[in-house]
Amino acid sequence: MERWMLAYGFKPVGPDGVMFRLDRGTEKLIVSLYVDDGVCTTNSEKLYDEFVKDLSSKYTLSAKGKLKWYLGVAINHDVKAGVSTMSQERYIETLLDRFDMTDCTGAPTPSDPNSRLLQSHSPAIPNAKDT
Repeated sequence: MERWMLAYGFKPVGPDGVMFRLDRGTEKLIVSLYVDDGVCTTNSEKLYDEFVKDLSSKYTLSAKGKLKWYLGVAINHDVKAGVSTMSQERYIETLLDRFDMTDCTGAPTPSDPNSRLLQSHSPAIPNAKDT
């Protein structure tokens, strides 16, 4: 898959071969892959549709559309508020059930639930460009 992405014109983001970036003028497409799952973000529906068409001619794609789940994480986007949230609540409930701990007493979250992640909090990634 990495070979196909590079031949298509993507540039790797970081050294591990799981995130790729495609720039065509002002249009941008970022793809993250993990085994047989992938997610992309773009500022161009046209570029996205072209990419999905070309990718599906080479590989079998199952689900397309707005991202709601990825690798067991629930994703919610509130476009009006400009907020995206991620939750592993269902995964945690599954683990508690599996280990017969559904009646256990919870502990407070070890981080401030009102904290905001900023780009300045993240380490620099080689070959990354500002989006």
